[in-house]
Amino acid sequence: MTEPRTRLRVALVLDRLEGGPARAAIAAALALDPEAYTHTVITGAPGGLDAWAEGSGVEVVRAAGHGTLAETIGAGGYDVVHTHGGTAGRLAAARAGVPRVVHTWYSPPAPTIAERRAARHTGMFLAVGTRTASRALRLGLASPERLRAIWPVVALPDRAGTRTRARQLLGLPLGAQVVGGIGPARGAWRPDVFARAIARLPDHVYGVWADGDGGPVARLPGRVGRRFTERLGGERLMWLGRRDDIADLLPGFDVLAMTGRHEGVPQVAVEAAAAGVPLVGTAAPGGPDIIRAGETGLLTAPGNPAQLAGAVGYLLDNPAEARRMSRAALERVADRCDPRSLSVTLDLVYRGSSPAV
Repeated sequence: MTEPRTRLRVALVLDRLEGGPARAAIAAALALDPEAYTHTVITGAPGGLDAWAEGSGVEVVRAAGHGTLAETIGAGGYDVVHTHGGTAGRLAAARAGVPRVVHTWYSPPAPTIAERRAARHTGMFLAVGTRTASRALRLGLASPERLRAIWPVVALPDRAGTRTRARQLLGLPLGAQVVGGIGPARGAWRPDVFARAIARLPDHVYGVWADGDGGPVARLPGRVGRRFTERLGGERLMWLGRRDDIADLLPGFDVLAMTGRHEGVPQVAVEAAAAGVPLVGTAAPGGPDIIRAGETGLLTAPGNPAQLAGAVGYLLDNPAEARRMSRAALERVADRCDPRSLSVTLDLVYRGSSPAV
């Protein structure tokens, strides 16, 4: 008879329960054997996923401030602390004497003093995307035996037949051609590149940008943002702001255009592939992980609206090619992004032997 495994207490440390990384972290945890693991989420400010996490049976504990975080971790008697973002959680876990500390990088790490210090107290690293993993190795933040490259966790529902509903949510007719962009309307996500690309496309093509990461920006802000929109695309540019129904909107897109400069493997790209939406992305970290140029989508140079418009226009004008690429993208992500696939890696990482730190 097989001996039952010791049940490990795992704490997932997140700044807040918002966005794709938080949802992915909890989904992967729930895919682990409940007879072998218990999970607690330790987070600071409330987030949009609090109710979902608690409804899934995950305990959520609040901890604000570095000192409080270390005390909360220490009081929990955890066997494993798995941090998702930043350095404070790893340092707090080290102060609390946790036997095993695991960290996930969702985008290429920066060689800061804080990151190097936290890396010395981390037993194992998970890196979303091969380029994120490669950068961590080049910077000396992780050694090969302490690093695993992973894909984002995304449930891949069957969304056939939901295009009509998505267009209703968008307020656009079925016959319109729609290019989607997902992310905060600021900074490294480059909504300006998206808008300039839409302005280069024919007048019947709409650009729809939605924030799927829980950011506070509802649209390009203020008078400058309005003038920018009017000058480039007018009513053809729609800024939806924060949305909690991104998966429901995706089937309404004819193309997903990803303009970010520093992403790992974008979770929304996986969700789009599941919805049968063709992909255009930048040759930024993580882009080539999911997009093989000409096979599963098209790649463009970061910050280049002309290239982005050209790639999007090609897919809109060649629907058979777009369908071929979207099918290939789905085949590429289906097994890699299943929560059960990552749970196998987590099981090995949580129970393996860490190098001395």
